Amino acid sequence: MRFYYLKTFSQILVVIAVCFLFFFASLIAGCSFLPAIKKISCDIKAPAGDLKKKVGITLFENRTFLAVNNFEKIFHIKLAENIKEICQDLIIIKPGDTGYPDQMVVLPKLATERIDNLVLAETGRRLGLNAIVTGSLIDISGNKENRGILWFKNICNFIRFQIVLEIYDTETGAKIFDDSFVHEIEVNELDLNNLRTGKTNEIPLLTDALLNASIPIGKKICDAVNIQPWKGYVISSFDDKIIISSGKKSGIILGDKLEVYDSGNIFERKDSRKFFIPGHKIGEIKITALYPDKAEASLVSGKNIKVGSTVKIK
Repeated sequence: MRFYYLKTFSQILVVIAVCFLFFFASLIAGCSFLPAIKKISCDIKAPAGDLKKKVGITLFENRTFLAVNNFEKIFHIKLAENIKEICQDLIIIKPGDTGYPDQMVVLPKLATERIDNLVLAETGRRLGLNAIVTGSLIDISGNKENRGILWFKNICNFIRFQIVLEIYDTETGAKIFDDSFVHEIEVNELDLNNLRTGKTNEIPLLTDALLNASIPIGKKICDAVNIQPWKGYVISSFDDKIIISSGKKSGIILGDKLEVYDSGNIFERKDSRKFFIPGHKIGEIKITALYPDKAEASLVSGKNIKVGSTVKIK
């Protein structure tokens, strides 16, 4: 009987030890320790200052000569859903949402047809965005390849597509991510012929693959945005009354103190591209009134706070 109790006690100690190691490993491994605890650990907010970032998604253009089942109308919706699933703390706005700005429906362009990053950043600041996501489908092609090993080789049909992804920081107007995703699917002879004759809407596998591409793209967006610090922007300034373009949805609370930084100076590169230059601290403000997407603040220190100035948690 004594042996039984000793054995039971030893088992309890083992269970406690395993639970401790599990907990300790989760602390040092962060949110990636185990999928089962990922949601729990990632939903726990860090100490004060961990505000929710806001990201704007633009329409993803189809720059190929092939129509793909309303790619422009569907892809951004699927992308937003995947981003919310991966990064639940991000606030997403997308085409079709109430108040979505016209300047992001049709992206501002320079004479060179390149996106006017400065105008895009200014639009993002007014909306309280930390980043703006743009992208496009730039290529769809098909081919036959002899694949396999030795006498097991077969002629296979493939369709390959490429999607470009760009993410702009609203404080500087610079890109924080610029890459392309290439994906290949195996199809039958009929699908390959449909592609070659321009009947892409008759290739269900292609439509599914394009929508599924929003999963790895959404993860890249989460990774790129998560490493950036939270920022807000001054959209109105009169005497000591300041209004910023972030509010309750971002996690700001009454009494929060924010530091204000000058970010109105512009740097022009040799290729004529322009960027905002993050400046020095010019004051502090204290939140006095809250709204869903805006907040009022009083000036604590500093003067001449200009519209467009950056605010950061103190």
